[in-house]
Amino acid sequence: MGYSPQRILLVLCALGVLCGESPLDPQLPPKSVFPESAPRYPNLWFYLDTRQASTYEAAVKRVTEHLRLTMRLREYRGPFTNAEGCDFEARIEHLQPWEDPAHRALQHSHAFHIRYYYTPLLQKKLHRVRLADNRDYWRFAASVHYEVEHTNPNHADVESCPICGRTGDYAGLSGNLVEMVHDPLGLELVLTGKIRGQAVRHEDFDERPVAGIGGLGQSQVLEGGKGDRNTLRIGIVMIT
Repeated sequence: MGYSPQRILLVLCALGVLCGESPLDPQLPPKSVFPESAPRYPNLWFYLDTRQASTYEAAVKRVTEHLRLTMRLREYRGPFTNAEGCDFEARIEHLQPWEDPAHRALQHSHAFHIRYYYTPLLQKKLHRVRLADNRDYWRFAASVHYEVEHTNPNHADVESCPICGRTGDYAGLSGNLVEMVHDPLGLELVLTGKIRGQAVRHEDFDERPVAGIGGLGQSQVLEGGKGDRNTLRIGIVMIT
């Protein structure tokens, strides 16, 4: 089941998601900007032209509200047991149930999980940046991943799962499961509405497709896994 990581990049390109180096260097800050409790470099960044929102708070609200409505996210604003230093988070639960009689004890559905980070950038005055196009942008970050749903006793990892595990074309990737599999799967879903190249639907009466970012902006995918960017890929969404 599913496509290889290389094939997924081609799928993203075919859907209008740019791959490779950014035509505009996003000037990503170092991981040290974020709290020590954030274990991974944020793998999703939003850049909103300042002409589209008069304040940073308005920019964050515009983007997060768009995602809440299009993806049908449930937001959580604390208190948290494990917030990983975020400002707030949102989820979709009970996606793509994996049902296998041979592995009943490991069966589970899946969750899309996003954590937003904007206060650390604001505090360090890195929330506004001018890029090579001579435009000023508000920016903030998020960490997205796709995992065993939160109410399942196997949360968050089942290595053998054909959907969220180190299986299929992901089997050859060594290292941390979240960094190498869960993170890029979450990025694929938020950008394209798919997991391993397959469309994902809400498990409810309407069975609507999970919409992803929709027409929010132009997206591109950069390779991570270097230096302090301990996540396989990084998505950039430009909103102009």
